Amino acid sequence: MSRFILAGLALVSFVAHADKVVVAPFSTGEGATDVATSKFQNLLGDELKKDSSLELLARPQTRAPVSPKKGPSAETVAALKAGKQAYDELKFDEAVPHLKTGIAGMLADPASADFEVISDSLIKLAAGAFRMGEEKEAKATLYELARLVPSFEMPAGFPPVFQKEFEKAKKRVDKQPRGQLVIEAPPGSTAYIDGRDLGLVPVTEENVSAGIHYVRVDGGKGQVYGEVVDVKGQQVKVKATYGGAAGSTGVELPKIDTVLDDAVAVKTAAYTRAAQAEWALIGVVYRSSDAQLTCAAALFSLKKQAFVALKPVAFDADVLTANTEAFKLAQEISQRVANLGTPSTLPVTMVTKAQVAIASTSPPAPERDRGDDVQIAAPKRRGALVPKPVEVRALDGQSTVLDDGALARPDASTTKPAEASKGVPAWVWVVTGIAVAAGAGVGGYFVVREVTRPVTGTVTASWQ
Repeated sequence: MSRFILAGLALVSFVAHADKVVVAPFSTGEGATDVATSKFQNLLGDELKKDSSLELLARPQTRAPVSPKKGPSAETVAALKAGKQAYDELKFDEAVPHLKTGIAGMLADPASADFEVISDSLIKLAAGAFRMGEEKEAKATLYELARLVPSFEMPAGFPPVFQKEFEKAKKRVDKQPRGQLVIEAPPGSTAYIDGRDLGLVPVTEENVSAGIHYVRVDGGKGQVYGEVVDVKGQQVKVKATYGGAAGSTGVELPKIDTVLDDAVAVKTAAYTRAAQAEWALIGVVYRSSDAQLTCAAALFSLKKQAFVALKPVAFDADVLTANTEAFKLAQEISQRVANLGTPSTLPVTMVTKAQVAIASTSPPAPERDRGDDVQIAAPKRRGALVPKPVEVRALDGQSTVLDDGALARPDASTTKPAEASKGVPAWVWVVTGIAVAAGAGVGGYFVVREVTRPVTGTVTASWQ
């Protein structure tokens, strides 16, 4: 019995002496996005919570920056405008990368994100990806649209096949785990999630789909607060504070740009004291190659008033396989808390690789072979081809020519077979089993169009 009592006392003593750590929001370096930074920091936080020797403390209130960001950046606005124009001109290979860049830029700042613009851009991105033969990417985009904007209605003019894919996406979202979002803020504030008005705070939103969501809170006097949250089937709390007011007691947020210096040390010390912590973790996520992000972090000891730079960890740009790197970083943090080792001598250059700002990681635009008049949508795809004029021939020998403009126009009016030369509205989404010989292709086409009589049997297609 005495053994059990001693063991229990030892356990209580161990828990009571857990080191208190506060994790400051990581900085987003050049070429990275706030979404990617938030995703990786959430993964790291999950790993740190598993360590019973550490106690993660809530972040202290921070002052708003002197010049808060107002609306999306000029680069974001320009990318969305260019994407929309290219889409309207049926230049899908140009529209897709511009739309990706614009959407990422818009979502990077939840406080100013316009979800009406985002929804419109997402549907154009999905349609453009389908037209380029990128079916997997198109479906993923429709899923993201269905997840972020559950009430979204497909605009008129899109073919039934596109509507069906969107309905499938909504069903996939319905099967995902759900979580609860609790938003608190000063009285009189209004809360939003993904652009949807939730009403006055405090508010609790049930059945929030799993994944990244964007919270905005508007104050009664023009204040705006934004936060990216990751719902994983549990309760997530957001406590909005506006800061920046006269007499505010909030501390300045310590942020790393490229160098860890004395100025950052002073801010980190104040931040650590405000959180009543013993340790503080700060970091920066930046793009280190076309498809790779790197996190450079540093651990601060309030007792020793010193930093130790941690080993940088690299992971994929979409943060899909970053769990291992988050685990490694958490392990080093735990080891350093137990034994800080030799403090780093300031200044320390945290970003050791050349930062690469890349607007999009999309593959190069496909080349069009004018001789065969066939556009290859992706070098590695087995049979995703987009033809120009296509002749669809029924068993009785009657044929209809589908011109390139008709294929590209989801809102073109339907014509009768006798008017085939003017073009018939149809969308060619998938072509499989392609055999190309002497400029001709034969395969199975997924075509949506209206007909004036039933068509049965085999359908063949040929280039004119």
